[in-house]
Amino acid sequence: MHANDAINRPTGGERSPNALQLEVVIIGAGHSGLSLSARLAETGVAHRVLEAETIGASWSRRWDSFRLNTPNFLTALPGYRYDGTDPTGFATAPDVIDMLTGYARGRQLPVVEGCAVRRVFAAGDGYRVDTHAGALQARCVVVATGEYRRPRWPQVFFSPAAGLEVVHSRDYRRPRQLGPGAVLVIGGGQSGAQIAQDLRTAGREVFWSMAERYSHIRRVRGRDSMHWWDMQGLLHRHVRERPDVVAGVAGALQKARRAEFPLVSGTGALGRGSSISLLSMHRDGIVLLGKLEQLDGHIAHFRDVRPQIRAAVAGTRAEYKHLNDMADAHYATVDEAPTDDARYLPEEVYLDWEPDASPRCLRLDAAGINTVVAATGFEAEWPWLDVPGVLDPRGYPLGDYGVSPQPGLFFIGMYNLQRPSSNFLCNGGRDAAELLPAILRHLGAAPARHDAVA
Repeated sequence: MHANDAINRPTGGERSPNALQLEVVIIGAGHSGLSLSARLAETGVAHRVLEAETIGASWSRRWDSFRLNTPNFLTALPGYRYDGTDPTGFATAPDVIDMLTGYARGRQLPVVEGCAVRRVFAAGDGYRVDTHAGALQARCVVVATGEYRRPRWPQVFFSPAAGLEVVHSRDYRRPRQLGPGAVLVIGGGQSGAQIAQDLRTAGREVFWSMAERYSHIRRVRGRDSMHWWDMQGLLHRHVRERPDVVAGVAGALQKARRAEFPLVSGTGALGRGSSISLLSMHRDGIVLLGKLEQLDGHIAHFRDVRPQIRAAVAGTRAEYKHLNDMADAHYATVDEAPTDDARYLPEEVYLDWEPDASPRCLRLDAAGINTVVAATGFEAEWPWLDVPGVLDPRGYPLGDYGVSPQPGLFFIGMYNLQRPSSNFLCNGGRDAAELLPAILRHLGAAPARHDAVA
């Protein structure tokens, strides 16, 4: 549905012909918003899903070679599991958009596309939601727009020279969009690593300023590593069950929600994914630099990269041992022959490597660097959310696992808001199923019970 003709149209289950009065408004038509909409539709709750652009639009802002980091066989929404011909492959961004669009339309979910929210504030016995297409009154509002909203720039002194081309990863699409010359990629997360690889594969000279992150293993003993994490129950383990949270360690929950995922890639030969190997990147000619300390004009200062690499190698080897031990335990109990898939292991797992010293101070123009790509992540941002006392100083929701301190306001789809898979397409509607009873209690309806994946 489009905003101009659909915002006031009744949906199945509404108890009043006046569609301005709704029980729930969901803001954001990504996988989390659609999962919750499907659950609400099953219970007959009158609601709308407001999407500023089109369904799954955020996926259209990925670079051309992007693929999911979770394999297709894990992709799930309420009532949907991947059943295609490539279960061990990794979906492209257009694949994800097609899947989400087909899901919403096949289930006739009340999504209003092209409906940007201007303001949400408390009014009456609920909330007023002002949009450019009109206003809605809802007893509950669910924020499902995710945390990847506003580009985050380096959190150090960052004042590039006027002649440098500076691009955030949000706006990066392909190597040829950048001007000629070498490229400095700042940011050690998955986006930074994959963009550095993308540029190097295209023949560009690349300098990569890493963060402190180890490499995730793509496949171990014949299975994608996500299979082993899923088998052990860690992929969907609720954050309240983390050992440090259970032990009452101060700040454990906040630490979990700020944690960064290890380096891993769904991009690889024939879309089969790959581990991101620092040693392989070094062999391929990517200059590995330490974390950026400052950029003033053309002069960039970095930490010593060697301690970062040593720590990353130790972390990668520890993860390999953990996954390999899991695989050993599994194969000891089944009549199944394992395979090695050694080609998927980062080289640093089985090769000793003492990294060379890298430049601590680099003059970008002298190095031929004309472009800086900042793959430094995003900040949560909801400028239209005019409800006090619901966010912490970092912009993360207060309250218990998506249930805000303000009655009738909820959040869904942020990393570790409920579990590690909360912002992954493999969540399978688990977070939606868990949030639904709290919504129904607020509405005064009887709670319903659902399996995570129908």
